[in-house]
This record gives sequence, structure tokens and C-alpha cells, in this order.
Amino acid sequence: MRNLRRLMALLAVTALPPMPAATPVVAAEPAEHAADLEHIVRRLLGELAGETRAERAGAEKRLVELGPRVLPLLPPPELLPSVSVREAVRRVRFELERTAAQESVRASRLTLESTTPLGRSLAEIARQTANRLDGHLLPEDRLQQPIDMDLKSIPFWQALDGLCARLKLRYEYDAGIRGLKLVPAGAGKAPHQTAVCYAGAFRVEALPAERTPRIAGRRRGQRARSPDELLKVTVVLLPEPRLRPLFLQFAASEITARAGDQLKLMPFSPEADYELPLRESGAPAQIQLEYFIPKSAAGTAIELSGKLRCTTAAGHELIRFTDLEKAEAGGGANVARRRGGVTVALNKVRVSRASAGRQEARIQVTVTYDAGGPAFESHRAWILHNEVFLEDRAGKRVELNGGSETTLQEDGAVGIEYRFVDLPASLRDFAFVYVAPTLIVDVPIEFEIQSVPIGRKSPDPNSNEEIPKRSPP
Repeated sequence: MRNLRRLMALLAVTALPPMPAATPVVAAEPAEHAADLEHIVRRLLGELAGETRAERAGAEKRLVELGPRVLPLLPPPELLPSVSVREAVRRVRFELERTAAQESVRASRLTLESTTPLGRSLAEIARQTANRLDGHLLPEDRLQQPIDMDLKSIPFWQALDGLCARLKLRYEYDAGIRGLKLVPAGAGKAPHQTAVCYAGAFRVEALPAERTPRIAGRRRGQRARSPDELLKVTVVLLPEPRLRPLFLQFAASEITARAGDQLKLMPFSPEADYELPLRESGAPAQIQLEYFIPKSAAGTAIELSGKLRCTTAAGHELIRFTDLEKAEAGGGANVARRRGGVTVALNKVRVSRASAGRQEARIQVTVTYDAGGPAFESHRAWILHNEVFLEDRAGKRVELNGGSETTLQEDGAVGIEYRFVDLPASLRDFAFVYVAPTLIVDVPIEFEIQSVPIGRKSPDPNSNEEIPKRSPP
């Protein structure tokens, strides 16, 4: 736990207010507005080289005020000839990238009209929120059915749950697409009774609690029943699929369960702190909570509330390296690009010829975050999963198809070699693109679930398992 906290400090973790709104993917600005914005940015870039300090400072301040939407219009600092302008643009980019990263872990929102067919609605939701949805298992008549509900700037999870309830659908996470697959509600496993609440970009679901008679110990060869029972609650945390959650942290003392007449239940391990690695892919994460509940406590439901913290890689920036052919010859190697708190250096490019005019490229990079020491050593595996691809002059992507291997692991840095096979053209036609999160964000997830149903589970009478005895409050 201490290691992770140190990493948070080293990477300048930003604690956000209780929720990931992520900047939604929306329609492009009208051409005249985009042209106006580009003109303003060009003018301000010119003023960064102004003769007076006031002019330069004013231009820098105005660029920051324009917000993250101007990031695509800013030139890479390393390509600017003037040292003073280069440093000013670097400061502006850092502030805007930080803002964009913070926005990217908030809840995305969407707007749809009631007459929109379901199939088009799913595509529109994916476009507006950047969350991948797959409806190919739904029948065609269902895809052509209007959604029959107006959605105006509704958070993603509330909109999706409402849509599925109205149209009798359900969804499940699909690792193959790193998104959600929709199927008819009656298909596959039967639905179970659950309790749900929303915390920004996270959906928090409590499965029915299990109430189990508790064995206190042995007396003269007999197992004695405790006056208290054990209540187990499974909580499922589902982030928006576009997010990259890394770790989940919580303390037993920060989650409260109440039964009956607001009876506060004692946690099984009240001093416990938990740190759970996640799969970085938007897949559901499950945590199990255990409480003592008096046998005399009545009621068929409990209330559950508390706070979790999800450490998330945010603010993805595309870092492009061109002149790969030059780098192959050695003249363009060891070129570094810095974005936010990460630096990516192109170290080496090797090309081997294959049959039928095809070729294979091996591209080595070093990725360095503004962190080091034992904390980075313990929590850097996620860096190996950052997205990379080649991009041709028409903007078409060539995905990584030959795998990767680690070439360097040291304090604050990781070296990786990526292998692209069966390339149809010369490297002069491609740029190498590395997608890097620029900020590690500690996101608080505050939740409150009013009614978690309770079921009863009897222990196996033939089992010799004993539940450790702990004293209730």
C-alpha cells in the first residue's frame, strides 16, 4: 500500500471530486468554427514570440483558457526552432493535457432522439462516449426498432441501463472488443436480483448478500453455533469500457453496511486495507465484503455505502514518429517526444525483407514516466500494454500483429521492442504512433445502495471448516 501511495505522489496524482465527465466524443465543430479556432491559435503562437513580456504572457494565458480542444492545433514543442516559444508551448501543452486527463475519467454523456432505431443508437452511443458496443447478436427487427425514449445529456450507464430495461436487453463485457456485447434479455444465463447505483463513470452493483450460520468453535467434540451470523456481500464495479483502471483501493472502515432499523454491522476485518490490481480493460472487478449480523436481526435487505478509490491511466496522447526509414539508417534514432508526464524515445528501427515484396519491422522505444524507485518497480506492468500502431499517409492504421518484448527495465523506464509483420510497403510510407496516458489519476468512487437483498446459505454439515471467531461490537 505504501508503494502505491508513493507512486501516486511521484506521478502527481490528481484527486478528483466524486466522479470516467470524460470528454465525450462528439460531432466535429462546424467548419467555420474550426477555421476560426485555428486562426486564433496561429495568432497566439505568433504572439508567444512577441517583443514584450506582457504580450508573450498574455498569449500563453489565452491558449490555456481555450482549453484542451486546441491540443491538436499546437505544434510538438520539439519541432519549434525558438527556445522561448518551445518552452511556452510545452507549458501550455502540460496544462491542457492535465485538464484533458482529468476530464477523461468523468462520466461520459449522450443524447438520442426517441425515433432513432436501436442499431443506429448503439453506433451513436459509441461515437459520443468512445465506449464500444456490439449488437451483432441482436435480431435485425430488434435493431430496426426505435428506442422510444428521449435521452438528453444522460450519463452513459444510466442511459444504457434504461435502454436495456425498455427494450428487454442485457449486456456483458467482451474482452475481444474491450467493450460491451448486447444480447436479448432472455438469452443465456438467467438474470438475478441486484441492487445498482452510479458513481460517475462507474456502475456499482451489489449481488444478493448471503447470510450464513457461523461456527464459533468446538466444545467437547461438538461445534457450537455463534449468536452472530456471517453476511457476505459481493460488489461488482464496472467502469466505462473506454477507461484503463489499474488498481482498486479501499479500507473496510470506509464501507458501511446497515440492517433492519439502521443497525450498523461490524466488518469481519475492521482494520483491513485492500489493494487490488485490475485488468486495465474496463472488465468488471469484484470485491467481497464480510460482516457480522446478529441472528436476531430482522429484515430481508441491507443498505451499503462507502468509498473506493480507483487508480486510472488517463489523458491518452498520440505520439508520432516519422522518418522511420531514416531511423533505420541510424540518422533518426534516439529521437524523444515528451507529453505531459511521459517521454517516449525512438531508439532503433530494423527491417528485414520477406517474400513477395513484404517486410518485417522491429521498432524499439523507451518509455519513461516522471517516477522512479521501488514504487515504479512494483506498478509498471500496465505500461507494457499501451497501444501502438503504424499509420500510412492516408491515415489508415496497421495494428501491432507480431507481438512485443521487453528490452529494458530500470528505475523509471521501460524499453520495448514492437514487431510488425507482413508490411506491404516501405517504411517511408508509415509513421509509428505510441498512445501514452499522460497522467495517473486517483478517482474516488462514492456509492450508496439502498436495498441489497439478503438470502440465506446453510453451511455443509459434513464440512470441518471453521470460521474464525471474532467478537461483535
